[in-house]
Parts: sequence; structure tokens; C-alpha cells
Amino acid sequence: MTPTPLRLQAVDDVGHAPDRIVDRVLARQDRVAPSARATWRRLLALLADRRGDPASDQLCAVLANLVGIVAFGDAEDFAASAGLHDTLGERRLAVLQQRAARLLEQDAERRWSALACHRWLTADPSVPGASTCAAVAHAFVLTGIESVPEPATPLASVRELIEVATHGTVDEWRSHLSAVAASPWGADGDHLLRLARRSESPALHVAMEEVVTLCRELRRLHERTQVARHIRQCVARSGVSQREFATWVGTSPSRLSTYASGRVVPSATMLLRIRRASRALAQRAAGEISSPCGA
Repeated sequence: MTPTPLRLQAVDDVGHAPDRIVDRVLARQDRVAPSARATWRRLLALLADRRGDPASDQLCAVLANLVGIVAFGDAEDFAASAGLHDTLGERRLAVLQQRAARLLEQDAERRWSALACHRWLTADPSVPGASTCAAVAHAFVLTGIESVPEPATPLASVRELIEVATHGTVDEWRSHLSAVAASPWGADGDHLLRLARRSESPALHVAMEEVVTLCRELRRLHERTQVARHIRQCVARSGVSQREFATWVGTSPSRLSTYASGRVVPSATMLLRIRRASRALAQRAAGEISSPCGA
């Protein structure tokens, strides 16, 4: 029987426990290319300091997986990335990956994490976990981007966009995308999309469209969270229970609960009604008025 190529081997037996991920990466030490040996030595040093400490188990697994994706790119590495995503959650994994990248990338170029993102985004669709790996790459780049300063010099040409996309670091990507994340429907996103279209690279155009779309989804989620928080504050300031507050705004307690949790975004008129009722009830509680008004 002809052996199945390693990249396409079944990965059903690949465990996603932290120690298992580390062990399976270390077992392939004999395949480390000369260009990856400095990073490999750095991985071994980091594991020697941290492995065995339960508080560092997850970080060790993420470190090993980040190295394995670039050094080997086997099916089991992609499966491990997907498993970490499912186990830790997208945001937690991204935060750990960003920390792992800072620990691993001691050179000025800091290209290892960018190469990992390229691997995740271009994973063979036949490899288990490949579809999840695209989400892993996007989260790695976009998580925490709201605190990243915008670049001093924005991208002005197709050549510059291609250069950053092909040879830039994750930090550079995050810098150029920070303006898009801050205002996803603004001119910056449209500008980068125009450059990507003119690049005549379908892959770059698709990648840019996906990133802009994700920035918009993240902004919608953030706005939904802000609205829900504001509603909870209005109810708290009113001085009455959430059930009683619902009667003041003409809705059911269950419906108000969906507004307060963020599961449903109220209409603009309902939001105005919630604000007015909160103010009126707070004033009544303070003895400034004796009867409800403005609801």
C-alpha cells in the first residue's frame, strides 16, 4: 500500500491536550530546516522555563503550535490549531498567540507569526480544521486592534499594499488595518479595497474583503454590547426592578431581557422610551416629581 502523504494523513488520533500538542511538535525535531533552527532553539528554551507549570500549559501548547505550523505545516498542526480554537475560544487563543509571538520573535523582522498566518489562510481545504484555521488567522491579526496606533504613512499605492501583504509583519498589518477597525465603513477601508482590486491578485482582494467584513462585524458586535450596557444602566438608575421597568416602556419582561443581554437590539424609538422612563423614574425616586411622565 502506498503511504498517505504526511500533510494529508488522518488526524483523528491527534490529541488537543496541551502536553500532547507539545510532544507531537517536539517529536519532529529531525525535520527542522536550517532556516528555522534559531526559532526552534528559542522554543526549546521557552518550554524548558515553563513546561510543567500548570499555569503555563496553554501558552506552551500555543508556542509549540505556532512553531509547528511554520516549521512543518503538517495536517496535525492545522488540526491542533483548530482544536485550540475550539477549546480556548477565539479571543483567548488570539491573546495567547500574540504573547507567544512576542516571546518567539527575537529578530528585528518578526516574520514568524506572519508566516503562520499565511499558512492558516492558505491551508489545504482537504486538511481537517482548515476552515477554522482561517478564523484563527483573522482573530490573531484583529484581536485587540482597537488599541493599535495608525501608521504614520498610510499605504498609497498598489505596490506598497502588495509589499506589506507579502513581506510585512503582523504588527505592520495591524497598524494599517487599525484605521479600518476604528471606522469600518469609512474611507480607509474603501481605499484599501480599491488598492486590492487594482493589484490583480484575486487572493489579496478576497483577503482584504474578508478583513473589512470582519471589522464591520466586530464593530456591530461592539455597538450591540454598548447598547445592552446602556439599557442595563438605565434600568439600574430607575430604581425599579427590570420586570416593573418593562411595564413602563410598554414591553414584556422577557423582551426587555433580550435588550439588556444584547441578544436583540431595540429600535431607536424604544431606546428613547427606555431613556425617558429611566430618567422619570429616577426623578420620582428622588422626590423631584410625584407621578410618572415621559414614558
